[in-house]
Amino acid sequence: MFSDYKPPLLYKNAHLAAILPNQLRKTSLPKSNRISITTADDDFLDLDVYRQNHKRAVILVHGLEGSSQSTYIKGMAKQMLEANFDAICLNMRGCSGRPNKQFCAYHSGKTEDLESVVQHFSSRYAQLVLIGFSLGGNLVLKYTGERGSSISKKVSATIGISVPLDLAGSCDTLSLSHNKLYLTRFLRQLSKKAKQKAIDFPDSGLQPEQFEHLKDFRAFDNLYTAPAHGFADANEYYAKCSAKQFLKNIHIPTLIINAKNDTFLSESCYPKPAELSESITYLAPNYGGHVGFASNIWMNRPFWSEQCSAKFLTKTLGS
Repeated sequence: MFSDYKPPLLYKNAHLAAILPNQLRKTSLPKSNRISITTADDDFLDLDVYRQNHKRAVILVHGLEGSSQSTYIKGMAKQMLEANFDAICLNMRGCSGRPNKQFCAYHSGKTEDLESVVQHFSSRYAQLVLIGFSLGGNLVLKYTGERGSSISKKVSATIGISVPLDLAGSCDTLSLSHNKLYLTRFLRQLSKKAKQKAIDFPDSGLQPEQFEHLKDFRAFDNLYTAPAHGFADANEYYAKCSAKQFLKNIHIPTLIINAKNDTFLSESCYPKPAELSESITYLAPNYGGHVGFASNIWMNRPFWSEQCSAKFLTKTLGS
């Protein structure tokens, strides 16, 4: 069903494969409808929905510090609209352009927010498909596996692209010198939000200056992510939220695509056959970088990962 990914020469470079689409890709889409849903803890989730009155929909979940406006979200949304799905683009807490209300935010395993989205749309569609990228891929795979056979009957398939299945391993890999550009950018964005949390929630015990000179994700997660979300420390957060341990318990059709040259992923993020359930189709092309997979140099055609996703859904769910 799937041919191997053969990138244009320029995109054989893992860094160019990841960076150029993020900076230069243009995607034309119809106007979306923004809605907000309330969470159980009196917070909110903003979603951008592309409705074409299809009977089924995909829920698209972005990666770390992404949003519904990320180029990979918009590219997949366009592909799914053409495949006869409505597209529901989730903005995780604090990622929609306005700060969320609670001290907690989002993280790699906060599946209760995804459950809120699934429940909200379950009565409106005959089928729902979950598609997550990077951190969002870990989230949807964890969600699917931890629910196992009890998952909503409306959730018919799951797709994860460029997924850090082992969070600790990915965290350590992102601290390596060749990833410094990405690490610096992510920490700057995360620290800016955390500083505001410290100001808005003075009883938290956090001080804005604590986020001035963090050197890696582990330091940030020990300082904010873990305590804000009920974990003892970063190690417990990584151990409990890594999707890899849940893969054997996935019982619906699932596609995972992790490029072998993805600079964000450690060796432990590439599962062995024994770690996968029979419901999982696992692809590990040699190229693609992190959420790359451009089909041509100008990036004006559907990306290989988008084409694979559409083919997978057509085979498993029908057209």
